[in-house]
Amino acid sequence: MWCRHVARRHPNGEHFLSSSITIPPMKVAVSGKGGSGKTTISGTLSRALASEGYDVLAIDDDENPNLALTVGVPREQPVPPVPNDLLERVELPNGETELELSKSPEEIIEQHGTDAPDGIQLLKMGEVDHAGSGCMCRAHSTAREVLSGVVETRDEVTVMDMVAGVEHLGRGTTKDVDVLLVVVEPYYKSLETGRRTRDLAAELDIPEVQVVANKVRDDADREAIEEFCADNDLTITSVVPYDDAIRRADQEGTAPYDYDPEGPAVTAVAELADDLLSRHH
Repeated sequence: MWCRHVARRHPNGEHFLSSSITIPPMKVAVSGKGGSGKTTISGTLSRALASEGYDVLAIDDDENPNLALTVGVPREQPVPPVPNDLLERVELPNGETELELSKSPEEIIEQHGTDAPDGIQLLKMGEVDHAGSGCMCRAHSTAREVLSGVVETRDEVTVMDMVAGVEHLGRGTTKDVDVLLVVVEPYYKSLETGRRTRDLAAELDIPEVQVVANKVRDDADREAIEEFCADNDLTITSVVPYDDAIRRADQEGTAPYDYDPEGPAVTAVAELADDLLSRHH
């Protein structure tokens, strides 16, 4: 557990509350079908938490990484990935071998992290930059070890933007998180991906698996998601309305949090951040 003095602030930057809070380090993974908006949720959640005064580590574990822009790193700024050679095979006393990080998580963050707004540290785990370059298994293994090794005494909230779909659960990348947020849209394929994600997450003993209903346009959308979740024993933790400002922000190469900090989508994600914090006091 750690205690710190926090100056909270409104998305417009104005500090409005100062308080002393105690909360354990919190590791959040964000999953979802491709196109569901998981990166938008991940980046905006990172900014909302950081704007509250928390130290945030944002990890981009997607082969098509876009978290940097979503947290507010200028698109012209290069964001080098974490090297894939940070894992080394070590021999155990019983003669077996296992992979370990050659650097501590703190060293990796310090040496390979990218500074983002509000004090966020961003780690990009890798990307496919050439056709035929092979799989991303080593990058994902590195991500898993980094996340597992984030020391409990660090004054840190970790938000991890996962690869689209459910493959990361097969790799076990998310096995050490406290909360898995499953971003769904109001149509069957997206909702079914959410259900399968929950089922696989149960095998990893993830303490909390919560649904974030995204791009909700009207009552019919909301009812469709609520009905599916009720029938499949899924818990909805947040409803994020459709907001055209998200599209416009992307067109302008701006983080949603900077483009329209008081818009309905950003406001909903900020409320999600507060809800996560309140549950982990």
